[in-house]
Amino acid sequence: MLLAFNTIITEKYKIGFDEHTLPFIMNGFPYEIIHLDNEKLIEFKMDEKVFFKYSHLLLSGSSLSASKGSEFDEVILQVIQYFLRKQKPILGICHGHQMLARAILGKSACRKAKTPEFGWKKMQIIKNPLFKGISNPVFLESHYDEFCNLTEDFNIIATNNECEIQAFQYKNLPVWGVQFHPEMQFENGSEMVQNHLKEHPLDKEFYKDELENEVQIQQNFLIFKNFIHSARREFYT
Repeated sequence: MLLAFNTIITEKYKIGFDEHTLPFIMNGFPYEIIHLDNEKLIEFKMDEKVFFKYSHLLLSGSSLSASKGSEFDEVILQVIQYFLRKQKPILGICHGHQMLARAILGKSACRKAKTPEFGWKKMQIIKNPLFKGISNPVFLESHYDEFCNLTEDFNIIATNNECEIQAFQYKNLPVWGVQFHPEMQFENGSEMVQNHLKEHPLDKEFYKDELENEVQIQQNFLIFKNFIHSARREFYT
């Protein structure tokens, strides 16, 4: 059973992730959800064994800043570090990607990006189990922060002109972070970015739309199928 750690702050998007996004990307795979105010986190702080039953950890994106930090950092990092110690598959998305890097390397692993990114962006990827079945992808971007100061333990598996570390794998473990949002379908992803630009009009200069056809993003959801299967030994053979 997968543990989906939903750290989204905005209520509308938090509910949307729970009720629409997760059922779609999990495609029948069993999962449970925790939020930042969940009582299970209090139990976890007292006894980490309460999370032993979970096979994978999925970390959502969030409007929280990994470079500035927040009041929730301690518990987020504690959950990530537990799964790292147990060598269970982890996938961090956007803020989750950055917090995963922080859990491994410390706060210096995240900084404010020189160039924020918003919109549908083309990505250069290398052959990796996470990207099995995916080619010439276009992903949704929405971020101010980025991963930096990586060590030789990290393999960069996706990049573009604005952000060098768009995705990484930690060592040869089933531990990945992606700066982009592979969970986003066209309508809800476009709506999220457009709402952001309405609230923050100065960010329009960083907006790009490199999506030629909505069909292009259908392959993006293979990331979650690949992630789920990563717990199987034969996945790497």
